[in-house]
Amino acid sequence: MQISTKEELKSIIDAAKKEWKSVLIKKWVFDIIHPWHVFAIQMFAKYADVVVILTQSDEFTAKKKGSSRPINSQRQRTEVVDGIRGVDYTFQDKSNSREEYIEFLNYLKPTILAVTSVDEKKTKDYSSPYWELKEFPDKVQAWYSTTEIINRVLEKCSK
Repeated sequence: MQISTKEELKSIIDAAKKEWKSVLIKKWVFDIIHPWHVFAIQMFAKYADVVVILTQSDEFTAKKKGSSRPINSQRQRTEVVDGIRGVDYTFQDKSNSREEYIEFLNYLKPTILAVTSVDEKKTKDYSSPYWELKEFPDKVQAWYSTTEIINRVLEKCSK
């Protein structure tokens, strides 16, 4: 279910926690859905009672991945992710920096924050008494990378 306001999302998270349910949040681009996205969401659903997926803003994606990204708008990406089994709620995150995102997480206070890799800086930045920082494996094969998929399409189209 797509949630349109941060207040509504917080209310949903708070209600789940009052029922002693675990609430996992994962923020990703989800530009071109591939098997790894679906597999990861299935892992999240096995680990938590409620799975909330935040799609990364178009602006922040372009800042991190280059001006040609994302391919699909945040609205389109959110609609697609919302249809994947295992996703309970989706939200279009407006954060345009790591600091804004952490501020938003501190407002929401999920019980679990899913990350795909942990390094010293990320652990320090994302650690909080409000949630468990849970590492899930990153892509198991490079061909699951959206960037690699785009590069293969471009290569095939240029021949």
